[in-house]
Amino acid sequence: MPLISRSAFDHFEATAAGPAADDYGLTGRQPFTVLREVTRALQPVPLRFARAERPRGVTLTGLRLAPDSSVLLRRVSDPDTPLHVLSWSWDLSGDPPLVGPAAGADPARWTVPWDGAQRRLDPAAPLVLVPPRRVVGCQSVRVILWQSHRGADPGTVTEEVVAALRHSKLAATLATLASDAETTMMTAVGVREAAGELGREVAPVLRALCSDYVDFFEGFFPVTDGADRTERFTGYHSELTLHT
Repeated sequence: MPLISRSAFDHFEATAAGPAADDYGLTGRQPFTVLREVTRALQPVPLRFARAERPRGVTLTGLRLAPDSSVLLRRVSDPDTPLHVLSWSWDLSGDPPLVGPAAGADPARWTVPWDGAQRRLDPAAPLVLVPPRRVVGCQSVRVILWQSHRGADPGTVTEEVVAALRHSKLAATLATLASDAETTMMTAVGVREAAGELGREVAPVLRALCSDYVDFFEGFFPVTDGADRTERFTGYHSELTLHT
């Protein structure tokens, strides 16, 4: 489980269709939790996910860690070993999950240097976790912090995580959203369940390559959130700021 969280999959909204939806008065967008409960005995119920009106991305504009004040962060506080940022993200468009840093990225841009007694990401050099794109339903973002005394190369870690995601249950479930098959409530439930297993599927890769890592942040950003915003999250003697 991540140390810091923002919202949840249950908060995204969709529009139900079909006779069953009409009978139960499911007009307009409804939260996933409402749709799941009301349609429990009505399957299959077709769904239409909300789509962003313009491209949207997620940028890490600030990250500060005070490792000496938290046992959890001491696991990745060796001053002689670079601390790396890893992220993955997905939405309900049917596209496969994205991993950052992307192939060919400068590893130095994805490290968190020391600044006195703490680690701090350079606020003048924001880190794009998710490039702007047309998001469907909601944008999910996970941030991992990791170190390796074994000399693991960030590019290798990224490649192995990409491979793990490619073969994950979530990737297989998301791929069904890109097909011509009708999206139903059962598909959305499958995405939710697969997303809950994703961290456990990637964990063996991180344990094999990294001396230690911290599951730092997970955020869900529904497309219905509206205008651009900058949010600051704090917890466990650390903080991060995201612009979406």
